[in-house]
Amino acid sequence: MINKDYILRLAEQIGRSLAIILGLRKYNQQEEALIYIDNVLLKTTGMTSRFINSLSEEMLLQIFSPMGILNVEACLWTATLLKAEGEIYAEMGKSDESYYRSVKALHLFLAALRHEHVADDSELHGYVRDLLKKLDDFELPASTKQLLIGYYEYLGHYAKAEDVLFELLDDGEGDSEIDHAALIDQGKQFYTRLQNKSVADLAAGNMSREEIEDGLQQMRLREQ
Repeated sequence: MINKDYILRLAEQIGRSLAIILGLRKYNQQEEALIYIDNVLLKTTGMTSRFINSLSEEMLLQIFSPMGILNVEACLWTATLLKAEGEIYAEMGKSDESYYRSVKALHLFLAALRHEHVADDSELHGYVRDLLKKLDDFELPASTKQLLIGYYEYLGHYAKAEDVLFELLDDGEGDSEIDHAALIDQGKQFYTRLQNKSVADLAAGNMSREEIEDGLQQMRLREQ
């Protein structure tokens, strides 16, 4: 786990780059902003935007985990700059380019914040909220939804986590890309962890003991 002060310094560095990007966008210098992003990506990750966007989310995470441990710094830089790219392409009327970058950015943010828990009031969580709002009308990839379950659980939004879990389970019955058994196991572990939560914590997450037991029963039934 990265030192908390280091995360704050990293957020400040990222913030300074975003300020430059915002300044360029303010004066309608979108192409210059994209060039700047590409240079920062090359400096911080050793990869260009074109190369990053040619890879799947899972492949990117593998590259960022050369020793089996996620390079959270590279992941956060990439996620933040992809988010900015997505916003720029939206301004340019290129909706497809904007969507794919936004999805990739969300996936990387969720992966990084799963490994590195940061304060709830951090701008990093704000970026995730922005992306979720932007992508609200679109279908997210199954792998991103799986990360979203853990993210909502971490924030204490247990009902939201459950909603995504069952959405995935229902979709997964006809989707060969979803590992149904692994998803059920994830659900069982989720409810088992919730059994150890206090009544107050559960209530804050819009969850009850009865719903936990019902959820576990649903997981057992779907195993059959």
